[in-house]
Parts: sequence; C-alpha cells; structure tokens
Amino acid sequence: MRILLIEDDQSTGEFLSTTLSAHRYAVDVVADGAVGLELAAHWHYDLILLDILLPTLNGIEVCRRLRDQGCQTPILMLTTQDSNDAVITGLDAGADDYVTKSCDPSQLLARVRALLRRSGAAATTPVLTWGPLCLDPALTRVTYNGTELMLRPKEYSLLELFLRYPHRILSRSAIIEHLWPIEETPVEGSVTNLIKDLRYRLKSAGIQTDPIETVYGLGYRLKTEPVAAQLPARTRSADYPSRVQSAAAPDETRGQLAIQQIGERFRRSVEQRLDLLEAVAQSLQTDRFHVPQQRAAKLEAHKLAGGLGTFGYIQASRIAQAIEHLLERLLEGDVTQESEVPVAEQFTKLLTALKQALMKSPTDELRSDISLSRR
Repeated sequence: MRILLIEDDQSTGEFLSTTLSAHRYAVDVVADGAVGLELAAHWHYDLILLDILLPTLNGIEVCRRLRDQGCQTPILMLTTQDSNDAVITGLDAGADDYVTKSCDPSQLLARVRALLRRSGAAATTPVLTWGPLCLDPALTRVTYNGTELMLRPKEYSLLELFLRYPHRILSRSAIIEHLWPIEETPVEGSVTNLIKDLRYRLKSAGIQTDPIETVYGLGYRLKTEPVAAQLPARTRSADYPSRVQSAAAPDETRGQLAIQQIGERFRRSVEQRLDLLEAVAQSLQTDRFHVPQQRAAKLEAHKLAGGLGTFGYIQASRIAQAIEHLLERLLEGDVTQESEVPVAEQFTKLLTALKQALMKSPTDELRSDISLSRR
C-alpha cells in the first residue's frame, strides 16, 4: 500500500513516515501543498495523509482541488486543530476522516486501515493464500504450514503484492512503484536482490517449490497455486488452510533506532523554536515585532504544536496552540499592547507555561522516550 504524506514539519513527517513504514506501507513525504497536489494528481496512491497549514497551498485547498479533479483517493486530514469548525471545514472540502496529531499512533493506524478497507484498497479476503502459505493483511502476519515466517518489511510487501495479484506479471518498475518511496529511487537490480531474498526466506521456511516465476524480459508473477494432492504429505492437514496465527513482525530494533534518531532531531528543533519564541517575547517588549515576523512566528508555533502533539507532549502542544492563536489575533488586530492585558504579557505567560510543560515527560511513553529540558 502506498501513502502520500503531506506535512511541512520535518520531525512530525519523519515520525509518521517511520511509523507507517514499520507497518508495511510505502510512504512518500512532501512538505509543500502545491507539490503534494501535483504528486497526488499524477501518481497512484492508496491514501493521502494531509496536514492543514502548509506552504503554497493549505491542506483544505489541496483537498478541495483534488476532489474537483475527480480524485477518489481516501484523504485523512491530519492537524493540531480539533475544533468543531475545523472538522466541518475539512470534511466539507472532501476529506474522508479527520485526526489530530496528538492521537495515539495505534489510533492513526486503525483509521488508515479503516479508510483502506472502505476504498477497496485493502483485500476483502481476510487471508491471502498460496497452498499452505498464508498472509493476513489485517494483522500483517505470515505462516507456512503453521510455522511463523520472519520477513523484513519489503519482503513482506513484495509477498503481499504477489498474493494480491496472482495472475499478473509484475515488471521491475511496477514493483519499485509499489514498494519504494519516490525519494529512494532504487535501481532495477534492487528488485532482483529483493526477489532473491524473498525466495531464500521461503525456501528456508520449508517451501520446496519456488512460488515466484521469472517471466524473462517482462518481470515476475506468482506460479499457479498447488493443489492439495501435489503438496508434500506433511502439509496436508485437516485444518488447512487455517487462519494465520503467527506474524512477520516489523524490524523492531531498526524501528526503535530510527525513532530515537528522529526524537533527537525533534528535541533540537524544539530548542530552536523556543529560542525563536524567546526572541519574539523580547520584540514584543520593545514594540519591534513587525508583520512579517508575526507571520513567521505563527507558522513556527503551529509546527511546534503539531510536533509536540505527535511526540506525546499533549499539555505543551495545547499551550503552543494558544501561542499560535494569540499571534493570529495579533495579526488580525484583535489584541495589542494597549489591550486590557498587553499582548507582551500574555505571550510571556504562555511561553513560561510552555517551558514548564516541557520539563515533564511525554504523557504517552510508547511514542518516544525523549525528555526535553530548558535552562
């Protein structure tokens, strides 16, 4: 399954991309609304994850234009805003579902699976089989004759691709399009190596007949499924084919390392954005905070709120959203230094509260083990 993620915050994009990739999805990440619109219009995707506040074109406009062009790809809006008006605006623009960045990753994955099921992109059959070889797309689990197969993510995705399209010849370029994100651009030799690795895994599991056929000059396809009489006696059992019970688990060690690296980059980005907000506080005190700076600061506050929510800092994310809204009101002229509570005083109180919230550990330790601290 191929997903387009349109998200302009690097840390959030990396975290979501890593989470989705660990669950067998090929993910293309872009940070610009216009670029995302172009990709969605010219490439096949099974799902689009779309942030609202984006450079060039905002997510609402991207969604609206895609629907005007006849694009039927499921769209899941992803944002820090969870107000009723924001939900209605996103859904009216053509989005299929709406989730906040602060939601648990397991909820996000469940919504992704639900949208794929509704669109028909996910298999309607609960288990894909080739003889006693079984793959459960809902649980990302694989067995052969009741024995667990441990497959790497791309090996699993390749096997799933063959099982979903058992009679189709898949060229190397088609396999690359389904399994690799655009930015990786592997050579066709990568497909040859992946086919070789999958064959080795299947043979090691006890599959005596190679299920993958090489169609010279064209690509690869799945061989005709063996009938029970052709199977070795030990594979013929009363419960064959049974529902899959064992898993091709994600590469947890690699995934944890990637999350740690993303978390470290996120920590640095938070420190940089806090420095920027401190500079904003000083500018407000001296009344040298001009409109271009206000717009830039509002954008950084928005990204900070989204990133904090994604990494489990729920309270800090809400305070960052309050800072964003205060800067928006400042741009619109709703608050000034002459207000009953000067904007500089409001901003300073929110910034102090944000620093205090960041001294605490994330509310959801499953998302990250990052601990932020400020002097």
